[in-house]
Amino acid sequence: MEVKRICQWCGKPFIAKKTTTNYCSHQCASQGYKHRMRERRLELRELQDLIEVKSKLDHQDYFTFAQAAQLMGVSRQYIYKLVKEDKLRASRISARMSIIRRADIELMLKTRPYERRRVKDDLDITEYYTAEQISEKYKVSQKWIWAYTRENNIPKVRIRQFNYYSKKHIDAAFAKYEVDSDLTEWYTPEEIQEKYGMTRVAIRSQVYRNNIPSKKEHGQIYYSKLHFDLSKTSEQESKAEYYTVKEAMEKFKLSRDSVYGILQFHQINREKNGRFVRFLKVEFDRVMGVHK
Repeated sequence: MEVKRICQWCGKPFIAKKTTTNYCSHQCASQGYKHRMRERRLELRELQDLIEVKSKLDHQDYFTFAQAAQLMGVSRQYIYKLVKEDKLRASRISARMSIIRRADIELMLKTRPYERRRVKDDLDITEYYTAEQISEKYKVSQKWIWAYTRENNIPKVRIRQFNYYSKKHIDAAFAKYEVDSDLTEWYTPEEIQEKYGMTRVAIRSQVYRNNIPSKKEHGQIYYSKLHFDLSKTSEQESKAEYYTVKEAMEKFKLSRDSVYGILQFHQINREKNGRFVRFLKVEFDRVMGVHK
């Protein structure tokens, strides 16, 4: 009976004389043995280094983030996450140095004991949606559901290779898309881009600033045509009453520093509108001796 094997060192097929043979030759067996010994020495060295570091840290009461990570056996990034989530307290003593007390680590571990997770079979499945149910109810694609629930940390459970999403969180997430049923005309982002020459980022900013109603159907976002047009009209009317710094420079042949100097010296109120600073035309014209 022939026993066909693949050499664990060189990767070549060979006929083994025993079922326990793993190497095709004495040379490969020797190389494999040396490799295993090197790996064991490295593991032992790493373990010894870890023991030495922890023995040194046992006598400290204050740790840097890196030392706290070594003490707890986690990554430094995880320590930053614990601090950011207010689960672990840290103190900043300078612009580039923060420390963590041993007492605060022990307090965190004491106040956050391990809790057994609920068994999935005990869950009330009626409190969860399947992806198909979400897709049918809210008219969105399953690909969009996967991306949205992942990005927004929607609670879910997995039972028999199927994902179930919390109804409470899904309904709350889609509540912002509920709009007045009297609205019948809608813009797509592409139509707004063509009509107003706006980028996608500018469109989202306009919608957010003016609380413009929106809806989502079949993965496509729509914005109320009435509200968007009104926001642009009021914006244009507002622009007619203000100068930007660039407009004042061009009209009065001034440098940028001169415009800002006039604004500061005459205490003319200015405001930030997106990326631009603007101020009332009537106040600037009065300073510049322009009378209407």
